[in-house]
Amino acid sequence: MGVDMEVLRVSESSVSQSWGTRAVAIGMASAIVVAYFSVLALDGEAAFRLGWEDGPIETAGALLFLIAAAGFLAASIREFRQNRERGRVEVWPPLVLALLALLMFVCFGEEISWGQRMFGWQTPPLFASLNAQNEINLHNIQVVHQWNPDGSEKGFVGKLANMNRLFSIFWLTVFVFLPLAVVGSDWVRQRVGIAGIPVPPLWIGGLFLTSYIVYKVLAFISAGSLWAHTLDELKEASYAAIYAVAATAALIGTGGKSR
Repeated sequence: MGVDMEVLRVSESSVSQSWGTRAVAIGMASAIVVAYFSVLALDGEAAFRLGWEDGPIETAGALLFLIAAAGFLAASIREFRQNRERGRVEVWPPLVLALLALLMFVCFGEEISWGQRMFGWQTPPLFASLNAQNEINLHNIQVVHQWNPDGSEKGFVGKLANMNRLFSIFWLTVFVFLPLAVVGSDWVRQRVGIAGIPVPPLWIGGLFLTSYIVYKVLAFISAGSLWAHTLDELKEASYAAIYAVAATAALIGTGGKSR
């Protein structure tokens, strides 16, 4: 009995890609968990120093956001060029990737306060009057800050506009709810397919959930301690790393279309 070698090659490629994806997902999830518990294994002063402004964790997070921005931008450009070469008019895939690149670049800028401390820039009067930390950034603007001007923590309603919460709602919607809806509903899958909206792989959402759940548990245990702020900074850095992995997956995906 003959064997279709072309089908066999495709099958082998799919299995290899599946195992490669699983290895990346498991390795990344393990690295996130190890990183969190490594912080708790340090003494309080050492852990606190890791979480300083412009410290190792925040710097790593900023660089990972920049890498994610570059990856999404490259994927967007490649997607646009491939559509043009094939004579297609697909707006959503390159546009969504470009918007993700822009968001990642904004996150990079926000992490370093747009170079304020690096270059010694003075905070403009407008930002000084609105920013809870007297910095040039948007995530510490009083209206989206977690704390009131008097130092008290905002209530549930006040926290609805908190930047961290909005950021969590974003990744939960894009990387968890959307892929789950596409997998679980033929109607959603058809509508998304017709619109040409790119859907991220669900395992990326699993990485976000892993980081979020582990952080929440450890943050509850270490509330008010020297480890608390560093764990929060590590959560942001882990999100940046996940976005960098997602950008790499998007770039590999668009590259695979051209072969």
